[in-house]
Amino acid sequence: MLGEEVAALLPAKIDGTYFWVLAGITILYILVHPLITWIIATKSVKLLSYVMTSFLLLIFLLGGVVLTSIFQLPLVEVTLHSLAVFGGCLVIVHAIQHMFRNKKKRV
Repeated sequence: MLGEEVAALLPAKIDGTYFWVLAGITILYILVHPLITWIIATKSVKLLSYVMTSFLLLIFLLGGVVLTSIFQLPLVEVTLHSLAVFGGCLVIVHAIQHMFRNKKKRV
């Protein structure tokens, strides 16, 4: 299977779950980005507020449920680590894009 091949390439400390969670986060980001861009372009502040409030509520409710279940604690840990890595990658990519845009404007 593909999961076993990916797990063989990763260091021993990193579980293959990280790869799948990070891939899921990336796919969701690609799917949600156009929706958020459209919401901002149409200045739908109420809709964006509703979506963000629902998202935060979902995180807190599900986080509380998952944290009380001992057997699912590693999944929460993997998810939080993957979100941190994904956020760091986004910062790096956007910083590089910003630098290239500034170079084009100067030339």
